[in-house]
Amino acid sequence: MQSVRDGGTAAPFPAKKAPIGALLVARGAISEQGLAAALAAQTDSAARLGEILAHRGWASAQAVTAAAAEQIGAATVAAADLTLDPALGDPRDLEVYLRRQMAPLSRNGDSTVFVAADYAAAQAGIAALADPPRRAEIALADPAAVARAITAAYGALLAARAASRAPLSLSARASATSVQRAAIAGLGVAALIALATAPLAAAPLLFFTLVALNAMNAVVRVAVLTRALRPLRDPQPQATAPGDAVSLAARRPPPKITLLIPLRHEPETLPLLIDALERLDWPRELLDVKLILEADDVETLTALEAAAPPPFCQILIAPPGMPRTKPRALNFALDFAEGEIVGVYDAEDRPAPDQLRRVADILRAAPPEVACVQARLGYYNPRENWLTRCFAIEYAIWFDVLIAGFRDLRLPLPLGGTSVFFRRAALELIGAWDAHNVTEDADLGMRLARAGFRCEVSASTTEEEASSRLGVWLRQRSRWIKGFMITWLVHMRQPVTLARQLGLRGFCAFQALFLGAAVAYLGLPAFWLVWGLALAGMGPFWLAELPTVAWVALIAAQMAGWAAMIVAAVIATARRGERWLWPWIPTLLFYWPLGAVAAWLALAEMVAAPSLWRKTRHGVGKVAAAERAGALRRRAATPQAAEPLRAAQ
Repeated sequence: MQSVRDGGTAAPFPAKKAPIGALLVARGAISEQGLAAALAAQTDSAARLGEILAHRGWASAQAVTAAAAEQIGAATVAAADLTLDPALGDPRDLEVYLRRQMAPLSRNGDSTVFVAADYAAAQAGIAALADPPRRAEIALADPAAVARAITAAYGALLAARAASRAPLSLSARASATSVQRAAIAGLGVAALIALATAPLAAAPLLFFTLVALNAMNAVVRVAVLTRALRPLRDPQPQATAPGDAVSLAARRPPPKITLLIPLRHEPETLPLLIDALERLDWPRELLDVKLILEADDVETLTALEAAAPPPFCQILIAPPGMPRTKPRALNFALDFAEGEIVGVYDAEDRPAPDQLRRVADILRAAPPEVACVQARLGYYNPRENWLTRCFAIEYAIWFDVLIAGFRDLRLPLPLGGTSVFFRRAALELIGAWDAHNVTEDADLGMRLARAGFRCEVSASTTEEEASSRLGVWLRQRSRWIKGFMITWLVHMRQPVTLARQLGLRGFCAFQALFLGAAVAYLGLPAFWLVWGLALAGMGPFWLAELPTVAWVALIAAQMAGWAAMIVAAVIATARRGERWLWPWIPTLLFYWPLGAVAAWLALAEMVAAPSLWRKTRHGVGKVAAAERAGALRRRAATPQAAEPLRAAQ
């Protein structure tokens, strides 16, 4: 076993006996044909040969590890024998263990034995420890086994870390400030007293307050719409001279991309997910997929292991802990990510095969302040029923029209929860996801903006499954609205600081996006009631006594937002080639009130269980079942690319 530290001085990297490819051929792990194919792939991706072989399935990760150990004369540890003793570790060094994928394994006399996935990374990691051992040795194990061992040994620390990565001042795990609680309680009590003692004065005041907030929301929508009339396209780099930064970037090897995919009680989605991953047009050795499960989700784990995900996928089991939310799972998996770009997909997603290439091109050409790219989302089952048709129109409005307007106006962008890609350095700098916020995506967009970053938008599309059942839709929408309410409260703890960081326009857009949207839904029953009574000639006297100018202003404020959304719906569906949805656009007037039901459910739940994550069940509709069957047929009909490259028997 190689010693890497003796007397406090790091030893040089051990001399290599032979190229790893030759060792694998000699061991019968790969054929000469397989080695030649891997070397050819290496010229494009510049990845290490072992990663190419393992991620493409041309050799097992265990075989690559054994050859790497033989190459430098190091020992190996079988996965079955890999159990770490937490007492040997130092909690101060957890960051090093995670970053370098190594940890202390055992004592060998006066030497500490470390297990690692990579010898050089472990060498650097040992030097970075808070209290490095006088003597150290390194044994190798395959990366998945090392990750499992670290999770098992340091699960409690990892759970606490995942739950608290976001700074407390910008996290929902901290309660509202005393000023916020006093203001909310005071306004609520004042409203009730006013309605009880002076209803004729209080009712119009509350009504026109709702109108003003709704008007603010409408102004932002109209402003964004006017800037988003051109079709959404991926940003293109400017023509440049041969020696400038963009040209140099274009000559760099492509980056490794990590995809984080949380799974929870959804075995039905796995065939579609694996099919979508295998169709991604990106070098397999530069693709690092983490499939994240909760410890008690035996059903999904069993189905996932039976489905045999491709070799570039790794299953991570999140340690038990609270809250049980998607962002906590993402935070946990981020520590095991290998890529410089980190993307998020949901279990039911079907991204366009070229999406990763388009995202990488955007980030490569963009300046450093562009921290993320949001791809647009759509649905593969819009024809299933009326609910899915309206949901498809709504997504088209947001991702094909409004989101581009937010980008062009340089307004804070509330991100979607999937098909969003980050520069890892920026993501870690702001504290990653807030595990206690159930709309972690929109919150993350605000925290990026507050830190001086901005987001780009890609025209590449990911298709999802639209909720086709009203109960499922209401639970999903109430979670989103609850998260918007929580996000508003979190970022308004220090409104002056927020305004300074976002600027005046950004601050106003934030109010419209979060407060305005929530109030618009919550106030919708009052609007419908007042307008219905007015049209029936039974409206309140204070409404009837308004002068004509006030009536015009009131109607304009009410209708502008709706009109903007209708126009956006026509434009967006036309851009998607879905003009067949046009007859259904007027029915949005019946779809939006469902949001009011969800908003009141969200308000009640925010008080009773603010961190409760209501998981949306996917893969249960008729279209999803048909898509799943098609994915299984395609996979069964596709020959395994690895087979011709294996050593002859």
